[in-house]
Amino acid sequence: MFDTLKRVPLVGHALSVASSSLFTNAFYMMLGQAILAVLGFAFWVVVARYYTEAEVGYSSAIISMLGLASLVGHIGLETFIVRFLPRSENPARLLNTCLVYSCAATLVAGLAIVGIQSLGSSEIAFVARQPLFLGAFVLFAVVGSVSSLFGATYIACRRSSFLAIKATVLGCVKLFLPLVFVGYFRAFGIVASWGLASIVALIVSLTVLVPRVIPDYVLAFETGARLVRRAWGFSGFSYVTNIVGALPKFIMPLVVINALGPEANGYFYIAWAMASVLHYIPGSVAQSLFAEGANDRRTLRHNIGRAFQIGFAILLPCIAFLILFGDKVLLAFGQTYSERSMELLRILVLAGMPATLERIYFSVLRVYGRLREVLFWRIAISASVLGASYYAVGVAGLVGIGWAVFGAHSIVAALILVTRTGMWLPRDR
Repeated sequence: MFDTLKRVPLVGHALSVASSSLFTNAFYMMLGQAILAVLGFAFWVVVARYYTEAEVGYSSAIISMLGLASLVGHIGLETFIVRFLPRSENPARLLNTCLVYSCAATLVAGLAIVGIQSLGSSEIAFVARQPLFLGAFVLFAVVGSVSSLFGATYIACRRSSFLAIKATVLGCVKLFLPLVFVGYFRAFGIVASWGLASIVALIVSLTVLVPRVIPDYVLAFETGARLVRRAWGFSGFSYVTNIVGALPKFIMPLVVINALGPEANGYFYIAWAMASVLHYIPGSVAQSLFAEGANDRRTLRHNIGRAFQIGFAILLPCIAFLILFGDKVLLAFGQTYSERSMELLRILVLAGMPATLERIYFSVLRVYGRLREVLFWRIAISASVLGASYYAVGVAGLVGIGWAVFGAHSIVAALILVTRTGMWLPRDR
């Protein structure tokens, strides 16, 4: 029976795609993100029930700052690990060297970001004024950066299933901690829950998961300057590109909290976070495509078509579900979230479609080493999203931000599709 089904062209093609390493890596990356999404959803439900909308708004802005500090602290080493760790003669030394420089960079970035925000925004200046909060912020940023490098290690070694394990540990530990801190730190209690859970997940990675990927791995202080110069030679552009591309994700909550206040930012962040989960789908597929292309460029054109099939096959049903039933899902956070966040959510999820085309195209460019072009498109997306959103939030509030995000991604995706198709889309011969 099974052999008969395999001979049916459509079924045989689907089974071929599902058995590919591209699909396997992408599946486990998406599984990890799905676990984070489900447990993260439960986390924010607990938070919404025990904390006020303003406290959700404050904490989401601080968590965005943490994410930005961790991203800056990567200094391009995630891409370097995915590209060069599989072929390294001493993978443990390479990883440890990357960790040392990433920790130092994240420390500096965390202090700088808190300092800048304390000068420019009175809403979250309390983080800089309280030594305990400042120390915790920097620690959590460093933990986030190190955890990301471990994640890149799993992807590089084609052990993406470990991402799902790490996500499960993080999500489960994070779930109950807001109840512990609700009576002590209020808004920063949400941040502390996030950070302490990340520390536990990091310990599991360091003691259990990484040694299974790199046999006999031992954490050590390594400062190979030559290796770092080589990393920057390959991934310096990628680092700048990643920062530019991620700016909307981390800056938008800061724009909203300063323009509309912490309560509106609470409603915004819930919709923003739910829509961002869908963007992990094209992101995971694109990252898997890059890993496959880095290992064997000859399979790239064939895998591009598969990447589109996998991405849209998973993304479109998710978009339809949230458009139709998102208001019911938001009721878990409370009636006000269902009323105030739903219209924005419906618009934001649509941006996942043009984002899929963008992400896959950027992975192709990265495989070919055309990082300047990736940077160009990333600047175009981030500048248009932030510029249009900054204008729209004052004119149309939260809904205006949704249309600004969707419009910017759609325009850029259309330009890529029209002007760059011949370079990267597979063609029938």
